[in-house]
Amino acid sequence: MSQDWNATNAPTAAFDSGAEHRLLNRWVGRWEGPTRTWFDPSGAPEESRTQACVEGLLGGRFVRWDYHSTAMGQPHAGQLIVGFDVMEKQFTVAWVDSFHMSANMMVSTGAPREDGRVSVLGSYAAGACDEHGVTQSQRWGWRTVIHQPDADTLVLESFNISPEGREDRAVETRLTRRREA
Repeated sequence: MSQDWNATNAPTAAFDSGAEHRLLNRWVGRWEGPTRTWFDPSGAPEESRTQACVEGLLGGRFVRWDYHSTAMGQPHAGQLIVGFDVMEKQFTVAWVDSFHMSANMMVSTGAPREDGRVSVLGSYAAGACDEHGVTQSQRWGWRTVIHQPDADTLVLESFNISPEGREDRAVETRLTRRREA
């Protein structure tokens, strides 16, 4: 076996993809576009430019998003691995990045939707001070919705869900497919 292999181009056993895997593999390509991030749900979003590369993994079983941008004026990068579990009949996303997740990984899951959007829900721990000024860890929800309105547009939206259940828009990235010259 060549030493130049990786999960993108390694030979794998045949895989009979279903509609969900074909949906994910339509995202494969190079993308760029604006990202808006709301640090305060009632305030104006911070705007930045995102570049992303989506590659198929393991014969189309998964796709991996590699992206980079800025957040709060600092460079920021991350990866999402997205798949569809045929036994559980749900999408699964594993997400790591250098800003939102620090040194943690978020795993999110969600059932297919009638509208063709991939919508998954995960959670993360965040510190908050109680009435005595003591930091307490709380679980917050994070909903990610990915959809492709047309062949050359890919949209990723994220929503922060407070421990009390209030859902606020957190991030919107609207990517356009890059055409190689």
